[in-house]
Amino acid sequence: MELHSLQEALKVEIQCHQKLIAQMKQDPQNGDLKKQIHERQSRIAALNEKQVRNRSIQFCLLFLVCTMHFLNIRKVSVLAEKYEQQGI
Repeated sequence: MELHSLQEALKVEIQCHQKLIAQMKQDPQNGDLKKQIHERQSRIAALNEKQVRNRSIQFCLLFLVCTMHFLNIRKVSVLAEKYEQQGI
């Protein structure tokens, strides 16, 4: 699941959780509401974990791309110096 989709799903789960909490204030002894709240909390935690993993992967990929870019620039610089020394 892409990051934007994860964030949207997380937003929906949090909104539903907030509505359940509001209902729970009206009926604190409602076992069904307690169960639904617990289920939403589990979904929120799972989605949050996926979001964290997704961001970590994106960061690693970005770091890899930047490193490769730096190494290619460095390689070109070394070749340029070599050719300059040879008078090419």
